[in-house]
Amino acid sequence: MLGSPFGLEELRACLAGIAPVELKGMGLLRAQPHLLAGTAPIPRSQLVEAVTEIVAYTGRCTAAARQLAQITPIPIRAVGIVEYVL
Repeated sequence: MLGSPFGLEELRACLAGIAPVELKGMGLLRAQPHLLAGTAPIPRSQLVEAVTEIVAYTGRCTAAARQLAQITPIPIRAVGIVEYVL
C-alpha cells in the first residue's frame, strides 16, 4: 500500500497539539471550587461574563459538530491499496 501523507497518527498528533481553550468560568471554578455550593462572593458582572462565554462556546462547539457531521466523503485517488487490485 502506498503511504498516505496524513494518517491516523498524524491526525492524533495534530489534535493533541491544539491548545486547550481557557474559559473564564472554568478558571473561576479552579480558583474557587466552593462556587458549586453557591457560597462564593463573586461580582455579578464577572459571573455573567463567565456564563455568557461558556454558553457561546457551547454553541460554537455544537455548530462545529453539526458541520463536521455533514461533511461528505472525498475520494482519494492518489492512494493505491495493493491488496485490492483488480
